[in-house]
Amino acid sequence: MRRVVLLLSCVSLSACSLFQRPFRPEYAPPEESARFVFPLGFPPGEHTFIPATISAAVGLAMDDFLPRGAKPPKEATPDEVCLAQRSSYDVLAKALSDSVVLVSFSPKAGACVQEGIALDVGATYAVDVSGWRILAVQR
Repeated sequence: MRRVVLLLSCVSLSACSLFQRPFRPEYAPPEESARFVFPLGFPPGEHTFIPATISAAVGLAMDDFLPRGAKPPKEATPDEVCLAQRSSYDVLAKALSDSVVLVSFSPKAGACVQEGIALDVGATYAVDVSGWRILAVQR
């Protein structure tokens, strides 16, 4: 009987990890949101068109490279804290074929250099966009 109770306890505790809330971005408060006025169409000037497969491949690779909600260690240096932020990275993406997209992350110019230039950060991902999986990672 004890084994059954122990087994049920273990199964129920491990099942709790499956019920995590999906990531949802933070929204501005209603009063701040009300002050923003959308322009009629996109303003003239430079625009960036990102095809759907490239956009999804970048999102998939970024979720692996810097998982949402991940935090740097408690004793992290200022550069480590900076490098743990998605906004610190530039992205280069190129479709190699109809099914494979290369996605590369590198620190943006001038970011995270309080302690000198970090040479071992960033990564390049090969993403299979037909199966939505990561084929390989080069760090």
